[in-house]
Amino acid sequence: MNLKTASTLLLVSVFTGAMLCSCSHEKAEDPIAVNATSQDSTRTPIKTDSHVVSMSRESDKLAAIRYEEATHHRLGLKVRTTGEVLANSNLQTHVTTPVTGRVTEVLVSIGDHIAEGKTLLKIRSTDIEQAEADLLQNAAQVKADLKRDLLQIDSDLDTAKAQIRLSMSTYKRMESLVNEKIASQADYETAKTGYEKDKITIESLQRKRIATIALSEERLHLLMEPTLLKLHMLGVNDADVQKVLKTHEIDPMVPIEAPEPGVISERLVNVGELVDPSKPLFTIGDFHNVWIKADIYEKDVAKVHVGEPIELELDSFPGQKFIGKLDFVADSLSPDTRTLTVRADVPNPKNMLKPKMFARMTILVGDQQVLAIPKSAIQDAGTQKVVYVPIGNDQFLEKPVKLGGDAGDLVEVLDGLTAGEKVVTNGSFDLRSKALREAGGI
Repeated sequence: MNLKTASTLLLVSVFTGAMLCSCSHEKAEDPIAVNATSQDSTRTPIKTDSHVVSMSRESDKLAAIRYEEATHHRLGLKVRTTGEVLANSNLQTHVTTPVTGRVTEVLVSIGDHIAEGKTLLKIRSTDIEQAEADLLQNAAQVKADLKRDLLQIDSDLDTAKAQIRLSMSTYKRMESLVNEKIASQADYETAKTGYEKDKITIESLQRKRIATIALSEERLHLLMEPTLLKLHMLGVNDADVQKVLKTHEIDPMVPIEAPEPGVISERLVNVGELVDPSKPLFTIGDFHNVWIKADIYEKDVAKVHVGEPIELELDSFPGQKFIGKLDFVADSLSPDTRTLTVRADVPNPKNMLKPKMFARMTILVGDQQVLAIPKSAIQDAGTQKVVYVPIGNDQFLEKPVKLGGDAGDLVEVLDGLTAGEKVVTNGSFDLRSKALREAGGI
């Protein structure tokens, strides 16, 4: 073997060894790669989207998370809403005038506390003025006719009295002469008859005088009755009528008095205005009892009934509660707001509650068996309320829920959960914060 052949054999041996070494390294790495692939195939990760929040196993917050199941509880539920104080319409009185006329004086203003019978304003009535003029005219006409008739009767009486004095004198003289046998019995009888006839004439005239007065009074009554009825309908009482008849002075002024005690809540008239019975002049309110009008959401409609107690709170009186009771629940929802109108009756003995005030109203709807979860499980997500349900592998599903009333630390769940589902109670805020970060919300 020469030197060239030996060199060639040496190069072949080195190359072969290198190839064998390379093959052994590749075979050593294959089990590791297979093992890694095997481990990855045993993990089944849940598809992550915007409603799933993952927590790192090493996170301290994950260790602090606590759960509680949604279960049925008997809760003393409350429905909360806001409302407005209104005057109780059943205790309001609208004041009108019984006559048509022009306002000459207004004696009260809005906010005045008034007693029953207080004069509120005065009106000059042309109807009353005309009726009283007719009354005086009729009375004057009847009086004049009576005076004329009585003058004639009295004149006749005076003549008859003069005549009876003469006839009585003649009768007495003839009686004396007859007794003395001077006059005849016929003359005596004639004188006696004349005297008796004159007596009858006087008695007749006296009866005629009495009858004339009675007929005059009856005529006056018949003439005045329609006018008096009209005046009574216009609000003029008997005392005022007698005053007009006595003084012969027309009084067209009509005082409008308060029919009830209370507070002037509306004044709808001014001096100089022409008013009639169709126009309200004032509204008198009794605010010792007021109404609270509120709207409740559709989800709470089934819980609300007439007679349920309510509590009222106002910013004007911090720390103070007013107690009342629902006295009206509407039959249908508002098509615009999808809410139901309710009304509560609230005693207001100190007049603290004023119309148009805003108030927070709590309706105590009573004990009901409902699905409920702790309030600590609820988080705000925009306009929705959400909870977090554990789904394994340190992941939590964000679920929107629809809530109802609440009592203590529990809140009613109307939709979104079923009985037995677990929700995060301690740590829900951290999950919500992480969901916002992942979504770029903060």
